[in-house]
Amino acid sequence: MNRKDPLHMTDQPDRRAANETTRNAWDASAAYWDDYMGEGNDFVEVLIWPATLRLLTLQPGQRILDIACGNGLYARKLAALGVDVVAFDFSAEMIRRAQARGAVASIDYRTLDVTDEAQLLSLGEASFDAAICKMALFDIADIEPLMAALPRLLKPGAAFVFSIMHPCFNSVHVT
Repeated sequence: MNRKDPLHMTDQPDRRAANETTRNAWDASAAYWDDYMGEGNDFVEVLIWPATLRLLTLQPGQRILDIACGNGLYARKLAALGVDVVAFDFSAEMIRRAQARGAVASIDYRTLDVTDEAQLLSLGEASFDAAICKMALFDIADIEPLMAALPRLLKPGAAFVFSIMHPCFNSVHVT
């Protein structure tokens, strides 16, 4: 394929440029997004979190990967349930915001690029009992590296729970 539309980008410089544009946008809007989302809203508490919990079937001591964690909202929710969390985002400013919300011993926050398979695999093969990605897949310039790495990062039979509900449902009108 030689198309250069965002869904079928084959040119590596185009992918890098799209990725960098997205990273810069999140770094620039991190303060706003962190203030807006805080510890969640009805969208999180009524729609996303209950379904996520049902699909994860968490057990204390499990190790969970929080992909594109943003301000760490879900990482903190997971840690409160007794699991260890590796939470990463490619926006260094979002990770700073997550860390500023308080140190939690069972959360390991990292700045990592989800479009770089080698970076993902540096987290450790067969290291995770489950992975989550909440409302972020649509912001990733190239999900192929993530989809290639996930089966290697997860233990056999582990779940990958993600949400991709249209962002219009997470607007300023949702409290």
